[in-house]
Amino acid sequence: MIISLTLVILILAGYFIKKNYDIKWIMFGSGMALMGSASLLQRPLLPEEASSGIVWFDLFTLIGTQFTKQLTGAGFILMILFGYTAYMKCIGANQMTVQVMSRPLLNLKHKGLLIPIFYLIGNILGLMIPSASSLSVLLMSTAYPILVSAGISPLAIGAVIAMSATIAPTPLGADNLLASEALQMSVGEYVFSYHAKISIPIILILSIVHLVWQSYADSKEKEQNKEILMIEEVHSINRPIFYAMLPMLPLLLMFIFNVLLKNDKIGMIEVTLCSFLISLFCEMIRLKSMHKALESVQIFFDGMGTGFTTVVIQVVAALTFVEGLKSIGIIDLLTDYMTQISGAGIVLTLCFCLLALSVGLLSGSGLALFYACVELMPTFAASAGMNPVLLAIPMQFVSHLVKSISPVAPTVIIISSMMKVSPLRLIKRTIVPVSVGMILSIILSFVMLS
Repeated sequence: MIISLTLVILILAGYFIKKNYDIKWIMFGSGMALMGSASLLQRPLLPEEASSGIVWFDLFTLIGTQFTKQLTGAGFILMILFGYTAYMKCIGANQMTVQVMSRPLLNLKHKGLLIPIFYLIGNILGLMIPSASSLSVLLMSTAYPILVSAGISPLAIGAVIAMSATIAPTPLGADNLLASEALQMSVGEYVFSYHAKISIPIILILSIVHLVWQSYADSKEKEQNKEILMIEEVHSINRPIFYAMLPMLPLLLMFIFNVLLKNDKIGMIEVTLCSFLISLFCEMIRLKSMHKALESVQIFFDGMGTGFTTVVIQVVAALTFVEGLKSIGIIDLLTDYMTQISGAGIVLTLCFCLLALSVGLLSGSGLALFYACVELMPTFAASAGMNPVLLAIPMQFVSHLVKSISPVAPTVIIISSMMKVSPLRLIKRTIVPVSVGMILSIILSFVMLS
């Protein structure tokens, strides 16, 4: 009965995902349906001492608990980071960073090297601007015209931009914060000790893959490339050159304290607020007015609100789904099964990756599913006798990379619409690098982290 009810709910969830319903509402609904089914089967949602005495109110107690946990834990950190990113955009620091890093590319004698170098630069920018959509808009409006005017194929540049904010090892990313919390380690340890060992080699390999594949695709689509209109170049922003360093301040401080000084007591909240105050002081100096500088502070708090309505809500939805799976008892059944099969580790990894790939292709991102699954990984890993990081990193990378090959992904839609081409033409340019990246993420994880 437990398996039958769970399958019916999951099939319905898959149907609504296919119909392009917002995945966070699907997860909320699925989680509540699973909890309701558990109640019908007379399975308690909460321990007796924590129960309200009314089983249907226990459902809302569980959801409320998840909101409380997020607003006092990883969710609050995400809101702070969203606020800082919004402030960097407001004061022009993000655009200044792109200008400083992209302009020297025009001085390269061998134009063929622009593609791999720009891909590496895009990933460096992804460390500071982990939102794929935000980085895509920024690069398309600044670096794209520069590189097209230098003679690089528009579709090649679009493909590189589409894959920039994917697997860069950044402690500023929501997925890394939530993964580190679920795996009970600091975000610095997760990113620098595990994630970077896999992501950096993959990024370097993919830079070469882009060079080869984009050159091959250009030779096949030479005439079609001429049809693509170049976006009108945006005028350079007038900011002090040191503003280019402001977006990476939290990252630099995290690296100094967590890696060089081995001080795990200083976390993302401290370094981000410190970076924000430094940036605010820089604005006071630039504007020569405390009053004008303080007017932009509201942008920081508006950004925090955006973080709540986008990522935090999505995380709570994922955790509600997880609580539903736990309540109905399906997690216990699966973990018991895993202890009885050989090679459970690689089977689990492939299953999680295939789930992320399937949901990502349909919804445009596999991250919502990753937020739900990462909470379960320590339990599944223990039953399979493996390190939970071996489950987390491959699925996390697939969840990111799939955004570059889904026709409904915001990144693909943004880039293709700005270039005035079909999303499928852009996907043809990303499908090979993405496939290589996904395969490498599984192989390297087991080779380097086992």
